[in-house]
Amino acid sequence: MRLPIWKVLTTALISAVFLALAFLDTAGKLKNQPKATDSLTVRNAHAMAYDSDRAKVMLFGGADDRSVVGDLWEWDGKTWHKISASGPAPRTFPAMTYDRDRRRLVLFGGNRVLFGTENDKDTFLDDIWEWDGARWHEIKTTTPSARAEACMVYDSARRRLVLFGGYSVVAGQRNRFGDTWECDGKTWQQVSTSGLSPRNGATMTYDPIRRHVILFGGNGPSGETWTWDGKSWNEVKPTVAQGRFNSVMAFDAARQQVLRFGGWNGETRVGDTWIFDGTTWLRIDVTGPEARNHSAMVYDSNRRRLVLFGGHDGERVFGDTWEWDGGKWSRLAFHAPRVRVDNGH
Repeated sequence: MRLPIWKVLTTALISAVFLALAFLDTAGKLKNQPKATDSLTVRNAHAMAYDSDRAKVMLFGGADDRSVVGDLWEWDGKTWHKISASGPAPRTFPAMTYDRDRRRLVLFGGNRVLFGTENDKDTFLDDIWEWDGARWHEIKTTTPSARAEACMVYDSARRRLVLFGGYSVVAGQRNRFGDTWECDGKTWQQVSTSGLSPRNGATMTYDPIRRHVILFGGNGPSGETWTWDGKSWNEVKPTVAQGRFNSVMAFDAARQQVLRFGGWNGETRVGDTWIFDGTTWLRIDVTGPEARNHSAMVYDSNRRRLVLFGGHDGERVFGDTWEWDGGKWSRLAFHAPRVRVDNGH
């Protein structure tokens, strides 16, 4: 028996309304989701720095889930964009910072691979490159010896690049460095070999309020905190925090304190957030990125946010971008984690 035309039309109208509501609900959910990155997928053992003249977070190199790479990306607060695929050779654990006086992004050293057994697994680099906002330039000068996992920051008060530590492998033997180098924009000079013990996997930032470099952690994992004033290293006592290896740290200028996240505690990766006021470390009870190490984090002074990207948890490599606003972590962009392919990198 055929239904009256008014019942057919009523049923069709109700179905259309339900479809529209479902679409709006889905659209609303999608609207509230973090935006996907512009082809930047997953990454670990990369380097990041903040270009204060162009107001962009810069990311270089590292390894994705399959290979070691040598590309340069920038984050504008919404999306990652690749801006160069030529210049420095692919590498993991390079040191990178922004020289505000010379308006140059400075990259040093690193390793050709992340893990593995291939022939170039112990190929450590000592080259220096500078990005002028348009292209890379290799700088031919005397440099610190070849190494990976060194720390490098820009001391704005003294207008110096400061580099510490790292490691290399020679004839199968791991060699950790405990030397401190500075560069005035032209010449690299070794300025100290004493103070804190040789280490790699430490994290370092510059505190412009107290005008000194702050270093935390390293192999062990260490829970020590040290400061560099341009003449000597001094341990901050009695402050000894939980030991961390390959954590990330940056100075939050808006809140005038140091923020530190994650790393390896000697047994597992962790996802904890800490702040340092110049004297004491305090753990903040917040939900944020999943536990990881080999990530990178910098402070975006234009947006008054700390920006964290990538890392790994031992099996999966992450491709998520997080920001810290002083009170909470927010995920702004993402790619699903990928299982690392065991192909030697």
